[in-house]
Amino acid sequence: MFLKEITLTNFKCLADISLSFEKDKKSNRKWTLILGENGTGKSNVLKAIALVTSGSNALGELLGNIDSWIKFGENNCSIKAVIETKKGEERDISLKFERGDNLSKVISNNRESLYLIDSAIENANRNYFIVAYGASRRLSNEVFSNFDKNRNARSMNVRNLFDNSSTLNPLTAWIIELDYRSGEEGINLVKEALQDFLPGIVFHSIDKEKKQVIFETVDGLISLDQLSDGYQNMAAWIGDLLFRITEAFRSYSKPLESRGLLLIDELDLHLHPKWQRKLLDFIGNKLPNFQVVATTHSPLTAQQADTGELFALKRNDSNVVEIIPFIGSPKSLLINQLLMTPIFGLETDESYEIQNVKKEYEVLKSKGDSLNDTEKKMMKIVKGKLKNLPQRNLQTSSSKELELLEKIEEKLKIKM
Repeated sequence: MFLKEITLTNFKCLADISLSFEKDKKSNRKWTLILGENGTGKSNVLKAIALVTSGSNALGELLGNIDSWIKFGENNCSIKAVIETKKGEERDISLKFERGDNLSKVISNNRESLYLIDSAIENANRNYFIVAYGASRRLSNEVFSNFDKNRNARSMNVRNLFDNSSTLNPLTAWIIELDYRSGEEGINLVKEALQDFLPGIVFHSIDKEKKQVIFETVDGLISLDQLSDGYQNMAAWIGDLLFRITEAFRSYSKPLESRGLLLIDELDLHLHPKWQRKLLDFIGNKLPNFQVVATTHSPLTAQQADTGELFALKRNDSNVVEIIPFIGSPKSLLINQLLMTPIFGLETDESYEIQNVKKEYEVLKSKGDSLNDTEKKMMKIVKGKLKNLPQRNLQTSSSKELELLEKIEEKLKIKM
């Protein structure tokens, strides 16, 4: 876990935010989950991390239009980060973009900081290893292209985060290649990972003649391309991640125990709620030495976070985006409790329709005996809608849980 801190100034919609990844004075957090409504800049935090750790060669393939990274109305932006070497030594790295800069000017102006990454990469390309995924994670049916092979490996490892049109590595093609290269040992690594996370299917075999990966399901033997879209998307993402790690750490006997940083936008995309609840454990078990920074909208995913691992990007009264830490442990709360904390901001866990019906009931009730005939009819209709609602079980929340919820809400309101 090598990322210790990041600070963004005038980067896209983020005027000034800073996020520490330290768990305590001696170690960095494994998990950092970021919530936020659309348009608050969650994806931009991930992109900033990828850019500042990319190195000179990869930067040229990721930046595009320099001005697009600078907040509207500002002349420059900056990304500052603190990273840690394997020996525990801190390194300050940064990038600064001026409006109107071209790539060569960016490289020149940030030469000193880029050298820290470039020299480490030159020593071994897997140093400060980082892999990133955007919200569009689609399976490719194509074979490996020469174009992709000729691009910078570090930029390819994060390309999906920056390019919505990019597809993931074709799972079937690289599994067949892995089988030729590593034999049963390599295939078992993929087989175990897919089976551990995809319920109800078992990796069966590789049909080299037809170039198909075969799975055993309740419906019989099925090739990868015949699985449901949900299974295909998850298999594609997990397969691509395993491909990039095993390629970078090819000489390692246990590549999944290597050190790296994983960035994922909308972590729980395409996942059934049952899968969302086990995703953090799955990644944590498969990649014990990886640091993960991910965004999510899902309370089921957020509920798996521990103390100090959950944050939210929110706009304050001045419409400026701030980063708010969740106080307490999301794991200790029920889903409905978590939804009604300020970090999610829901007033109730009831449906929008029932919420409005209850508001209408309160308005009518406040008029007492002064209801006219139309309002009396409406009151009867409203009462009928509310009559058959399920009763809340007051025992679902212990006194300690309710007390913790009140403390969390109070502290978050103070910060906001």
